[in-house]
Amino acid sequence: MNKTLIYGVLAAIALVLAIIGLSLGVGYNRLVTKDEDIDAKYSQIEIRLQERHDKIGQLVGTVEGLQEHAETIYNAITEAREAYADAVANSDMDALIEADAMEAQAVTDLLVVVEDNPLITATAGFTSLMDEISSMESALAVARRDYNTAVQEYNTSVRKFPTVLYAGMFGFERDLEYWKMNDGADEVPEINFGD
Repeated sequence: MNKTLIYGVLAAIALVLAIIGLSLGVGYNRLVTKDEDIDAKYSQIEIRLQERHDKIGQLVGTVEGLQEHAETIYNAITEAREAYADAVANSDMDALIEADAMEAQAVTDLLVVVEDNPLITATAGFTSLMDEISSMESALAVARRDYNTAVQEYNTSVRKFPTVLYAGMFGFERDLEYWKMNDGADEVPEINFGD
């Protein structure tokens, strides 16, 4: 056999092995990048969940501070409205005047309490916290979507040729789970303000 032919065959084999090695290296690095991207996106979900948890704790504290005043004002307004409805239903002029006075007093009491009580001014804090929680829910939805997109890209990549040939060999999972809604999350909650 001719030495040039042997060198040519060896060079071709070396070239094929180099291409395979390079392909494996590039493919492996792509999978590592995609895997790390998933970890980073998952971390963002965890951060958003913790932020929401902390804000809800603050919100509960704000509501507990306002509960006493809110209930007093709510009861006064409810009593005044019931008295007014009864007066109108019975066409009782004296009761109507009394109900009107009760409503005016309830509204006045509400304004006085809001102006004079620092706890009620926390209502703006409550509203602000609700806005923050709403923003966090939006950010959490984006983080979940980004995570699922990264998982989709990874799963697609792992199933494509030639990556499918060596993904398992390097220890990469073949099918990562998507972030799914909790059971019942798609059900509309029933809101009941009492009977």
